[in-house]
Amino acid sequence: MTRLLRRLASFLVLALATAIADAAVTLKINVSPAGATVVATETGQRLPAPAAIELKRRDNNYTFTIEKPGFQTETVSWNTREKVREIFVTLSPLTAEKEISIKSGPDGASVAIDGKPAGTTPLVKTATFTRDTKTAPWKPLAITVTKPDYQSESFSLGYDNPSAALMLGQLRKERVFSVEVKAPDGSAIAAGLTLEGKELGAAPQKVSVVFSRADKTRPWPTFALTAEIPTIYQPAAVTLTHDYKDIFALTLKPVTELSVGLYVPTVEMTATGARMVVNQAVRLATLDTGERATEIAGLSRLTRFVRRDQNPKAPLQGLNSYAITPDGESAILSVTSQDDAGKFYSALFLKRIEDDGGGTARLIDNNKRYFDCFPIIAPDGSGILVFQSNRGDLSKPDVFRINFADNRVAGGVSRITNDQRFNYGPTYTDSNREVVYLSLEPNYPLAKPQLSNVKLDGALPTQFQINAEEVSHREHSKVYFTRVDESTGKRQIYSVEPDGRLETNLISDDSFLAANCFNPVASFASPVRILFVSDRDKDDQGRANNNIYVMNADGSQVQQLTANGSDDILPAWSPTDPAVVYFLSNRGGAYNLWRLRLK
Repeated sequence: MTRLLRRLASFLVLALATAIADAAVTLKINVSPAGATVVATETGQRLPAPAAIELKRRDNNYTFTIEKPGFQTETVSWNTREKVREIFVTLSPLTAEKEISIKSGPDGASVAIDGKPAGTTPLVKTATFTRDTKTAPWKPLAITVTKPDYQSESFSLGYDNPSAALMLGQLRKERVFSVEVKAPDGSAIAAGLTLEGKELGAAPQKVSVVFSRADKTRPWPTFALTAEIPTIYQPAAVTLTHDYKDIFALTLKPVTELSVGLYVPTVEMTATGARMVVNQAVRLATLDTGERATEIAGLSRLTRFVRRDQNPKAPLQGLNSYAITPDGESAILSVTSQDDAGKFYSALFLKRIEDDGGGTARLIDNNKRYFDCFPIIAPDGSGILVFQSNRGDLSKPDVFRINFADNRVAGGVSRITNDQRFNYGPTYTDSNREVVYLSLEPNYPLAKPQLSNVKLDGALPTQFQINAEEVSHREHSKVYFTRVDESTGKRQIYSVEPDGRLETNLISDDSFLAANCFNPVASFASPVRILFVSDRDKDDQGRANNNIYVMNADGSQVQQLTANGSDDILPAWSPTDPAVVYFLSNRGGAYNLWRLRLK
């Protein structure tokens, strides 16, 4: 009996142990935050957390995966032998909502976050940050800020510093400037406005300008705005910048001077020898026609050649030289012109001196466009007019003559010089004397013009062994000429006997020796006085300009006759009044014949 009881007790213990071993165990899994899903790895069963799971006892561990969108997935293991029947799992977030702030200057810029529109500045909103794992750093947001006419900006906005403020670089500005133009006295003038060469019309005007650049690091462009009334007021310019003031006025100064061309037929040396050209020298002219010199009693203009700057398309009519008739009543004018093909030529005209508004009459037919210039006529009553022309050979100048009586031409044109040399710049004293002129070997590049003379009938041409640039023989006992002083490089005036003897430097004053002196001409009356031109003196801006002077025949007692600041050249004595001097001047803006009276 006792043995049976023992066996029964053993069996019960074994059964009880087997029952206990086969009994299920409940595991509770709690997850923070709520809303997670618990997944049994072996069966794939998905249970919402918190989950109570019945598990059979066994030696191996059970494995569970806890997942929730936006959080790091976690894996846990548990064994049925463990006494703890409840597990707590905390999931780490992989996304985070955080307030961000983006400001821009100026406001109103569009903001995109990770490529998606998010609003306009100033922007304050909640944004989502992400990370790949719970141990990884939060990824920054990709921010792009855009605004029309401004440079776009892109940057990263971090989780730890979710605020940004930036100034946008402007790429385009449209400005409107209010522009007035005034005279020096403050009065408004309707000057023409140009912007970068484009005509805008007359002031006052509102000028629209668009400033643009490709990148904020590049400088803004600038624009040149110019106001001008051509020939009346000098141009005034301002550089318009993107930040220039909105309202401004330009003040124009009157045109007081301009460059004037003197179109003179001349001889030029080239690498192969001499050739005829028209020297288009440009010299400064003042528009003030008055005279500041104190040695004169009166001044008047005798011709009316006009300023070319006021009508540049008009046919060229430029006075280049002249002669006064022996009766002192008329002037023979040499005028440079251009034909339709642009070819220069020069013709001789006759004009009465006292008839200021009168016209001119052509003196010699010039249909073939010759270079007739540098007329000269002696006051001896012979009526012989000598001049330079290429009528005999179109490629070179020679000396010609016509008979001139009662202010008209009598007979035809006669050639005085007739050789292969270039013969030009004639001058003579009376019909019983020779014509003195310059003569140049044409085919020798190093040749220099020489003083030469010839009878009025062309007989006995002779070359002096004297180099010269110009010559004047207006009194019996002397020939006056100019040439460059090799020691100073300046033109100087010399005299010589009519036979070529006793060459003398006429001027000894150091100030004139350091300047150019030229255009000498002797008076008809005794005692002989010499008119000449020099650039010794300066204008009020320190610029040298040609003025007319007078001195005794020995070079003493030099007096200045003109001081206008313009180009005063080619003086000539009146053949009838020793107190009257004629000259060529570009004062007023064009070369004209002027007359002054000495005190």
